[in-house]
Amino acid sequence: MDSLNLHLRIDRAIAEKAMKMAHARGLELPDAIRMMLAKAVRIGDFSIDEERPLVHHVAESTRPYFAYDKRQWDSMKSVLDAELALALVDQYIASRTLLIEDLAAAADPDAAEIARLKQERDDARNVLAVLDPSDANAIRDVLARFGAPRDADPAEGLA
Repeated sequence: MDSLNLHLRIDRAIAEKAMKMAHARGLELPDAIRMMLAKAVRIGDFSIDEERPLVHHVAESTRPYFAYDKRQWDSMKSVLDAELALALVDQYIASRTLLIEDLAAAADPDAAEIARLKQERDDARNVLAVLDPSDANAIRDVLARFGAPRDADPAEGLA
């Protein structure tokens, strides 16, 4: 990594408070300063003139998830994707079960709707039973199928 060493002068009381804040988060002060500078560059704003942080709307490709150091996260990304896929399928099964219970408890249960929801739940259970967490293509398919878009109703899911 090409780096530049900076030397700066800062009021002792401020430095001591900043060090305590950094240590409380398990960081050294130089690490905290590097993180703040990296964030300022990523969002294109220092936000030091405001008493409270500004809310920035950043492009998808500049969100922290996409700005990670691949050398550090690539080995974990497949594991995290697999965990997410398993959690999404579990959530889908649970949501179907709750819908089935609600419909069954109704005064006039809709048998066809209950049967459809049970079939969807059983299909998801089968996906879960045969899912190989080390199969990147299968994980990608599960994420696409069960990962609801942000503006979708989570109760609807994707079947």
